[in-house]
Amino acid sequence: MTTARSRGLGAEIRKLRKDAGLRLEELAEQCDWSRATLGRIESGAKVPSETEIAIILGTLGIKGRERTRILELAEDAHKPHWWEVGNPGLPQQLVALLEFERSATEITDLSVGYVPGLLQVADYTRAIMVAGGLKDSDVESRVSLRLGRQSVLTGQKPVQFHALIDESVLHRPIGGYEVMGEQLRHIVRMARRPHITIQVIPYELGAHVGLNGNQLLMKFQRQRTIVYLEHRRAGTFLDDPADTSPFVESVATLAKAALSPRESADLIATHAKKMEDSYVSDPELA
Repeated sequence: MTTARSRGLGAEIRKLRKDAGLRLEELAEQCDWSRATLGRIESGAKVPSETEIAIILGTLGIKGRERTRILELAEDAHKPHWWEVGNPGLPQQLVALLEFERSATEITDLSVGYVPGLLQVADYTRAIMVAGGLKDSDVESRVSLRLGRQSVLTGQKPVQFHALIDESVLHRPIGGYEVMGEQLRHIVRMARRPHITIQVIPYELGAHVGLNGNQLLMKFQRQRTIVYLEHRRAGTFLDDPADTSPFVESVATLAKAALSPRESADLIATHAKKMEDSYVSDPELA
C-alpha cells in the first residue's frame, strides 16, 4: 500500500538521483534493475527492502548522517501517517511536501494564522521567518524555498488551488503596513487566475472548525488524499481515509459558509488600502 512515508522516501531517492546528475534509467542500470522497478520506488508504489535501499545509497555514494536518515525513513515507509518533531524546517518532510505539491491535482489550504505559503510575497515570508527565531544565515534560503514552491501555481500546468483564509489574517500587519499592503494586493492579483479560488472566512461566522489550526489538503489522480498539519517544531502527514475524511468534509463546509470569491477579493482589497493608508500616515511603522 502506498503511504505518505513511502512517497516521501521516493521523493528523497529521486532528489538524491538528480543531485548525482543521473537519469532514472541510468541509476536503474547501475543497480542492475529495470527502469520500472526504480520508477515504482521513486513514486512510492514500492517500498524498497533493506537490501534494495542499501544498493541505491551505495550506488549514489551516500554515507554518514544522510545514509542513516534515509535508512530510518525506509524502515518505517510502510506505516500509515508520518509525523516528525525536531528542528524548525523538518527537512525530510519539506522534500516530501515539495513532491506532493508538484504532483497534486488539487490543493486546498485552510489558513487561520498566516497567508498561505503558496500566496506569500518574499518580504512577508521573511518577516515570518525572523519572528519565528530562524537564524539569520538560514532566512534567505528558506524564503527562496517557499517562493520556489509557488511554481505549482505559475507553471504551464498549474494545480487547482483553493485558499480559505480567516479574516483575522487580513488585519495583522506582518512585516509592517507597507509589506502587508503589498501582500494583500498580491493575493487579489493571484485570485484573478482561473485555477485559483480564494475565500475569506468572515468574523461574523464566529467559531468554526478551522480555528483548530492550519491544514493543507492535497488530492492526487491515483493516490490517496494527504492532509498536512504543521506547527513550529512538528509536522504530520495523514493519509488514511478514515483520518483525512473529516478534514475534507470540514473544508467543504467552510467553503459554503465563507464569503464568495468576489466578496473575498473586495474585502482583501479594502484591507490592502487600509494598510497602505496606515503606512502613508505613519511610515515609521512600516
